[in-house]
Amino acid sequence: MTDNPLTKYFRKPAIYVSLPTKGKFNPEIDQTIIEEVGVMPMTAIDEITMRNPDALLNGEAMISLIESCVPSIKDARKLCNIDAEALYMAIQYATNGSNLTYTHTCKECENKNDFNIDIDFVLNKFPEINKVEPVVYENLTIHMRPPTLESVTRVALIQLEEQRIVNNVKNDITNDKDELELAKKFYKSFKRVAEYNVDLISETIDKIETPEGEVTDKKQIIEFLANVPTSVVTNMDKRVKDIAKKPEALNNFEFKCPECDHVQKVNIEINPANFS
Repeated sequence: MTDNPLTKYFRKPAIYVSLPTKGKFNPEIDQTIIEEVGVMPMTAIDEITMRNPDALLNGEAMISLIESCVPSIKDARKLCNIDAEALYMAIQYATNGSNLTYTHTCKECENKNDFNIDIDFVLNKFPEINKVEPVVYENLTIHMRPPTLESVTRVALIQLEEQRIVNNVKNDITNDKDELELAKKFYKSFKRVAEYNVDLISETIDKIETPEGEVTDKKQIIEFLANVPTSVVTNMDKRVKDIAKKPEALNNFEFKCPECDHVQKVNIEINPANFS
């Protein structure tokens, strides 16, 4: 096959960034480039994909975007979510430059104004995650890891499912349906959601150290989670949420209206799929 003479004009990395976790939880990433991960601009196909609501909701858009723009990331599903968020900001930088435009409506005078958000500033606010403190239960040491992009997306879908269940039950109550049947339906739906949640927590467990050795088998870990006191699972769930929580500085911005000088603090979710 003849080499394409246009190859030399293909996109190239426009920015190099360091992952917040330094790839510690993703051994499949080439550790020789972990301090400087090359990020390329979006293609036209990438931009179209990011406008697809269904693809955004199920995470496929973000997965596709990262694998397209960051060639060193071969499987974005396994990527720690906080690394994915940092890479998304870096992709914005590589594509559109260092400023992200945000249109703000003043709470006082209702005037709309465009403000620039410095992506460099946001990237520098991402915390370094070098270690996650394990959870201790009796003589077990449960080693946790930050949630992956895939698992955080699934959490968002579960939350939507929970809301759908509540709305359906409210509608059924309004329509005077049989209360016993409603209760059964409600229980069955939430039991399924609870099982999904346990499954998701299992994915944030790297390994469990026992006096006899290490356990890494996912089925065994899920069985363990289904048979320990709720306080143990709650403790792990809290640890995961603490890991996943981003610093307020990443999303909180202060805008001063040029029309009336009113200053307002605004929380902006820069990630289009609102993963965190």
